Amino acid sequence: MSTLARGLSVWRDARSAVWNSPTLLLCLASFFWALNPIVARAARDLVSPMSLAFWRWVVAFLFVLPFAWRHIRDDRQTLRESWPVLMPLGFFGVGLFSYLVYAGLQYTTATNSLMLQAIMPIMTMVIPAVVFGERLRPLLALGAGLSFAGVVWIVTQGHPLALQWGALNRGDLLAVTAVFLYSAYATFLRKAPAVHHLSLLAALFAIGAASLATPYFAMLASEGLSLPSVEVVATVLYVGIFPSLAAYGLFNRSVVLIGSVRAGVYMNLPTVFGVGLAIPLLDEYLSSYHFVGAIMIIAAIAISRR
Repeated sequence: MSTLARGLSVWRDARSAVWNSPTLLLCLASFFWALNPIVARAARDLVSPMSLAFWRWVVAFLFVLPFAWRHIRDDRQTLRESWPVLMPLGFFGVGLFSYLVYAGLQYTTATNSLMLQAIMPIMTMVIPAVVFGERLRPLLALGAGLSFAGVVWIVTQGHPLALQWGALNRGDLLAVTAVFLYSAYATFLRKAPAVHHLSLLAALFAIGAASLATPYFAMLASEGLSLPSVEVVATVLYVGIFPSLAAYGLFNRSVVLIGSVRAGVYMNLPTVFGVGLAIPLLDEYLSSYHFVGAIMIIAAIAISRR
């Protein structure tokens, strides 16, 4: 066997090992997602949330289309018949979700946004129990309540008894709403049609971009068109390729391998990766209420995993 043939064989074996390892897939997806709010927060004065969300999915769609085209042709009938499932998945879990994340980062820090995302594992366990009637074990209910308490502690900056709606950070509220939408997306992904994973990604990215097209072009009509800077182009390319095409593909594959509930447990990893990166990259800091809220959420995850 030639050196080239051996190299190709090793590459195929390594690719197969990664593609069939949900742990590796979810760790990679989490790392890409962790950088998403950091990049968006750093570019908040350069590009609007609507522009970033819209072009994110346009870029992701354009990059996946050449690889997905032949599969789309094979799956076109199934995709056409599955629009009642695909439309809400793409609208809420792709388009609206990403806009809410970027809009929230206009008002809150990447650290806050990432820490609030840590409740996603709990939501991906509770939502199936509510929607599909799966058994909600007492420990899971306890974990959900503790997780909610951790979110309240962070959002109120450690003063839950002095809660006033008008005093809440709108960025934190947008971040919590986005987490709920993505948790619902992860839950209902089990209803997605049995098509090739690239066909599914292309369909969801197209719906996500289309759902943002009308408000995006309305914004352009109001504010006018301007030439993007190099920093904006780099930001759009990153969020369009890594947290979108790569991370969604890895996560969807993981759901196929182990289901949405077990995959959701790993969704605390973006918080771990992201907070560790946001502090040196964005010069952000952790306050005492962050630590208290994080302890509640971590305890909730530990309880729920039992």
